[in-house]
Amino acid sequence: MNKKYAVFTMDVEAFSDTECIRASGNRTEEELLDGFDRYISLLDRYGIKSTLFTVGKLAPQMTDRLRRCIRKGHRLALHSYDHIAPMTQSPEQFREQTQQARTQMSQLFNTQVEGFRAPCFSIDRQRLDILKELGFRYDSSHLGFTKARHTVELDLDSFRQVRSNVYQQDGFYEFGISRQKLFGCSF
Repeated sequence: MNKKYAVFTMDVEAFSDTECIRASGNRTEEELLDGFDRYISLLDRYGIKSTLFTVGKLAPQMTDRLRRCIRKGHRLALHSYDHIAPMTQSPEQFREQTQQARTQMSQLFNTQVEGFRAPCFSIDRQRLDILKELGFRYDSSHLGFTKARHTVELDLDSFRQVRSNVYQQDGFYEFGISRQKLFGCSF
């Protein structure tokens, strides 16, 4: 019998964290977090758990909300310290900021932070190996196409595919982002 799975995740980030808004210098009254509580409420109503990929510098501002989510069984994962595409950082900068953010969030929420998702899905094998060295158990940044800004082809040749879009190597998992082809383009 083939089971089907649905995985629910959310990138917990402010609108001003996104590269296009930050680079424009514009301010907006819109906020990406406006739907956060509604999303959690819907999931809780149906007993669905989610992984919340959270920007490290945003976490202290959301401590109470995120603690409630963790108590309800949702998982906390890291979405970088300040939402900068890893491929625009040196490997040393990426390592330092990732470790700093992980430590901060683990202490702030008294929980293991085992997962990572790169802003802009911007990760290569060198940075993936850094995540493994830092003790992360999984990453969810594999986009599967390189037309997105800051995205490179992620070398998973030494990984074993265990499910569609799920790869494993030595206890470390890479979860690819779901995508669909429509009119010859990936979405």
